[in-house]
Amino acid sequence: MDLTTLAGQQAAIFQQNFTKDEAPLSFAHTNALLAHPELHPPLMLHFWTADQTVILGMQDLKLPQLGRGLRVLASDGYGFFVRNSGGLAVIADRGVLNVSLFLPNEDELSINGAYELMTQLFRTAFPSLPIATTEIVHSYCPGKYDLSVRGQKFAGMAQRRNRAGIVVMLYCSIFGNQDSRCALLRRFYHEGKAAASSHFTFPVIRSETMTTLSDLLGRSLTLEQATVALLNALADTGIAADMNSMPTLLRDPAYHKALTEATADLHTRNRSLKKMGEHDAI
Repeated sequence: MDLTTLAGQQAAIFQQNFTKDEAPLSFAHTNALLAHPELHPPLMLHFWTADQTVILGMQDLKLPQLGRGLRVLASDGYGFFVRNSGGLAVIADRGVLNVSLFLPNEDELSINGAYELMTQLFRTAFPSLPIATTEIVHSYCPGKYDLSVRGQKFAGMAQRRNRAGIVVMLYCSIFGNQDSRCALLRRFYHEGKAAASSHFTFPVIRSETMTTLSDLLGRSLTLEQATVALLNALADTGIAADMNSMPTLLRDPAYHKALTEATADLHTRNRSLKKMGEHDAI
């Protein structure tokens, strides 16, 4: 399957900007939408940003000295929470655009096939870049479907699915100090004693393996410009943008109930993490 097989359909579009304290709501929305496909259109694109937040993966909870690592993040002014998708930490800030592509699972779309749809969206949006999909080993949160150009990663993906639907979640560094982002997570893993783990492997992060879309394009690129490029790519493949469905859904009492439940689940999952990061900075 490629995006052209979805031509003629509409994709519901919604955009959100979260403060550092609100950042977990981004995944509460994702979880609520995935759990209740009966409430929303089958094809959706969710764009969101969050202020200075490290989004941990489940594997990060296995760090030998997780509390010390969390205090590094807190001392640098970053919030943090753990998501229930993807394995390792990524950074959200005002230079990072997060994109979630919701797809119906009725055609038994493969895991790799779903990743390819997101990849095609970015290749169509930024045709001047020779975007490759391969694991960039020394990036943060390395994965098989990292998006890179000439060995430098600018985006990474994770995926969740159930019988009714699929969501492909991508973060993309649009602009900002990528070296600083790498350095923060390098310190997180160092203080968390990642090298001492005997059962789990954590990334050895090298700043030169990561970059931003702005640097790759050789020009300043805003979040708004990147979003427009992706929406234009949808249109180029014959998919119309539906800007009206999601605002109505977000006001629906049934969706509000689903979101409240998903938020409570995230809060429970993260309660102990918050306490671990509240000690004095190291």
